[in-house]
Amino acid sequence: MMPTTQLSAILLTGFCLFGLGHTNGLAQNRSTSPSALTTAGGPPIPTAKRQKGALLKKVLPPGLQSGISSVSGLVTDSTGNLAAPSLSELTSETMPDLGLKVKQLKKKKEEFKEALREAKKKRIARTEYEGIGITRLINKIGSGDRTVEEEFYVLKQYQKPNAQLRDFYWYDEKGNRVTSAVPKDREQSEILILHGPYKRFANGNLTDEGFYYLGAKDGRWEKYDNNFMLVDKAKWNRGFPAEARITYYDSAHTKVKVVMPIEYGKIKGTYLAYHENGRLAEEGKYDNGMKVGRWTEYYPNTVRQFRRKLTQYPRDQWEEGVDPYVISEWDEKGKMTYERPKEKTITEESDDN
Repeated sequence: MMPTTQLSAILLTGFCLFGLGHTNGLAQNRSTSPSALTTAGGPPIPTAKRQKGALLKKVLPPGLQSGISSVSGLVTDSTGNLAAPSLSELTSETMPDLGLKVKQLKKKKEEFKEALREAKKKRIARTEYEGIGITRLINKIGSGDRTVEEEFYVLKQYQKPNAQLRDFYWYDEKGNRVTSAVPKDREQSEILILHGPYKRFANGNLTDEGFYYLGAKDGRWEKYDNNFMLVDKAKWNRGFPAEARITYYDSAHTKVKVVMPIEYGKIKGTYLAYHENGRLAEEGKYDNGMKVGRWTEYYPNTVRQFRRKLTQYPRDQWEEGVDPYVISEWDEKGKMTYERPKEKTITEESDDN
């Protein structure tokens, strides 16, 4: 006869198995519909797996929820276990753009706006330079292989150049040339002051290019040979060398006092000093920190300016043993008060004997 304890264990186990099977059967009968038994997608899906699919529908974006209807692809793998969606399914047409289309649209709008800005700049560049109205002119000189063509811009409305400029450029209609020669009256409105880009061509080849600002050289200037090789370049700041050390009479930097020329860190080039009224006081040249050539001093006359003194210095920095000397002096009315005697040249004739 079987012991009581073993009999109790067998009965308890059988009861549990019967209850579990009965419960699963009832659940399956309630949840399985006739249509599910005849679908082409396979056998009916257990309730637990459908609950997991429903959970994925809540978590996944709306664009992926349509793929959950084929649970075998997105919810379960070949063994019937829950599986993650594949990369191809995540990137399918049902995948939302996640803002990519909006970003692309914004990018295209920005590109369009930038193109409009560039087009506007080009239109302005043809009619303005530094906010001042300009007119384009073309000047041709010579013919054949000696043809020289200049393309430049002039002011639409006359503006007075800086009175402290040593050289300013304008177009001489009568002489058919761009020149820096001093006109009789700087303020006459007929003078066409250069302002804006400038290009010079010789026999069709670009030789010079740069910019003008109210008649003064401005920005980068370059010179080329016949093979379009750069042979010279310089930088200007509205008529003055860009590297020059400039001092002013006023804090607003409108009245220039001294322009000390600097090239590659050395004092070299044209030196200019001005009176407080803006008239030129002294000019000359430096060569590696040394005064060379002729230096001229002026009186601060406002109507007609007269020279005060003319001094001679060595021709260049290499000439030794030459002390500077005064060549001439004048009074305020332009009358010469001193002139250095010319040196007599003594020629010795050879004695035939």
